[in-house]
Amino acid sequence: LTGGEINLMPIQNKRILSILKILNKHKKAISGENLANLIGVSRSTIRRDIKDLNSSIQKYGAHILSEAGNGYKLVIDEQEKYSVLTEKYKLNSYINYTGDNIVPFDYNDRISFIIARILLNSLHNKIVNQEELAEELFISLSTLKKYLTDIKKSLARFNLELISDRFNGIKINGNETNIRYCISEYIFNRDDLINFTNNKFVKNIFSQEEINSVKHILMKVILKHNIRLTDIAFKNLLVHIIIIMCRSNRENTVEYTLNERKKLEQSSYFSSAKEILSIIQQQLGVDISNESYYLTQHFIASQKFIESTKTRNNCQQLISNILKKIKLNTNIDLSDDNELISGLTIHLIAAINRLKFNMNIRNGILESIKNNYPLAFEMAIIASEVIEQEENVKTNENEIGFLAIHFGASLERNKLNEEMGKTAIIVCATGLSTALLLKSKLQRRFGGILKITRVMSFYELTEQIINSVDFIFSTVPIPKLDNKKFILVEPIMTEDDLLSVEKQLNKNEENNFTNYRLFFKEDLFFPSLEATSSYNAIEQLADAMIQHGYIDNQVKQSIFERENMASTEIGGMIAIPHALENHMSEVTISVGVLKNPIIWNKEKVQVIFLLSIPKHLYKLWENIFKSIYKAFIEKYGSYKLVTDPKFETLMQLLNNID
Repeated sequence: LTGGEINLMPIQNKRILSILKILNKHKKAISGENLANLIGVSRSTIRRDIKDLNSSIQKYGAHILSEAGNGYKLVIDEQEKYSVLTEKYKLNSYINYTGDNIVPFDYNDRISFIIARILLNSLHNKIVNQEELAEELFISLSTLKKYLTDIKKSLARFNLELISDRFNGIKINGNETNIRYCISEYIFNRDDLINFTNNKFVKNIFSQEEINSVKHILMKVILKHNIRLTDIAFKNLLVHIIIIMCRSNRENTVEYTLNERKKLEQSSYFSSAKEILSIIQQQLGVDISNESYYLTQHFIASQKFIESTKTRNNCQQLISNILKKIKLNTNIDLSDDNELISGLTIHLIAAINRLKFNMNIRNGILESIKNNYPLAFEMAIIASEVIEQEENVKTNENEIGFLAIHFGASLERNKLNEEMGKTAIIVCATGLSTALLLKSKLQRRFGGILKITRVMSFYELTEQIINSVDFIFSTVPIPKLDNKKFILVEPIMTEDDLLSVEKQLNKNEENNFTNYRLFFKEDLFFPSLEATSSYNAIEQLADAMIQHGYIDNQVKQSIFERENMASTEIGGMIAIPHALENHMSEVTISVGVLKNPIIWNKEKVQVIFLLSIPKHLYKLWENIFKSIYKAFIEKYGSYKLVTDPKFETLMQLLNNID
């Protein structure tokens, strides 16, 4: 080895890699019980995995310390060596490592692996048989057959069918466009942008030289015609050109109607698409000239700018309807946010094109968006419902996630997404100059969490003004005023006065958001729920809420509609089903602790929070979600609640967040 190069021995087991990512993220000691709960295995398995992991990482400047009574802690001895490991396995990234040597152990990873293997064999015109797959995955043939049922469900998302028998092997049947979409999702969208060197599936199809040649051809043409693309859009085009080249050898092409061909020929991208395919034929000897319509379709779907006034006007009507529905469901009005409307206009033109042509776009930050901007994601769900109804398309979680970014930015701009964005007025009896000094001191100290909207005299104060703000700072006592809003201050504030104000602000915040007994009802806490599916679990909890008068059948139906739009599992064995539309009068949360975990959608779930948040209180959604996330995922409260399923345990975990 030269120049400080480290010969990195690969970590062979994805479960062990998951343990490393958890320890790397949290820094503090984590008990074996918590790790077992998060990974979904026994404590004895965790002990064996920790031993194997320790031997793997010691050469790279790190080791795992076992602390009596606390658990396991990652200790970094040499940061430079450890950074090689961090980079290789993307330990600090939201993107999971998907290198060659990882043996899939997770149920859903195995499903993805099997689908990718079947698709890869179809590219080579080979048949994969059940015995080979079972051997590769270290499972029995009977276990593999259980997987095939869920593989059929996964392929149904693409309107594809799995054909399987012992003699003819396993293959995928369906429309060519959908097969290509599926190939893109399961084979190519597994690595970093544009870099296919670590993708074992791609290595079996093309050499790196051929991929680089296609990349250079694509780059040359888009620069020549001044076509502006994001990195994701560039990769998507490159992926589909490679897929075209693979499928053309099997005489599999996408057919278009006469009207579709005429529309695509009118696009400014059509000549660019033909030029790319012509150069590929000249330089690589692959004739795919009949795929110009398919490539044009992908260019259109990647567009960032508006092509016509008609398209823009149609989109503006759609956005108007989206914002009306969001206001109706959440009581939050974003219709005056011109920046949001402009951003949605540009985004939706491309997104609707993708959805109409059943084209996929991968969202590598989806989980981060869902967990950090939950209110924005709910708005995107509502928007997607409107888009599906008006545009006759089917949305997906990736597209919903990208929509949520626009709503998240709007909420930040409008200060609806801040946990402590408060307004106040100053009532001062000693004159304007003293009031302005008081305002200056308060804003300098609390400017990040407090906005002074007005300075006035006592006689100007009205009930309407009092109701419009969160706090009233006054240099004189005000009779008959709600003491939660009123804060008496000296005209010339000292440091002690400022500290006193800070305590009152914090106290008010706690009173507003952490009185969890107002939301969590003991008569809606179920410590030993038995359920066979997410539908069954929601049904039981919702029926109990109906029986106690907290929701009605209309809200129950909306809970299922929301679940069908996007799964409400959030990791850490937690799911938070809730309604899209809610007309009830108060916030109510039902909690179910399952006797045994179930597969919710993709992950195991054992603790369910069924939320009922009325539209007039929807701004509480963000804080409630983050409180649950912090208590039960970041602080591993789900395991504590599962092992001690009592209402008092639930409240203790929520009250000990800070």
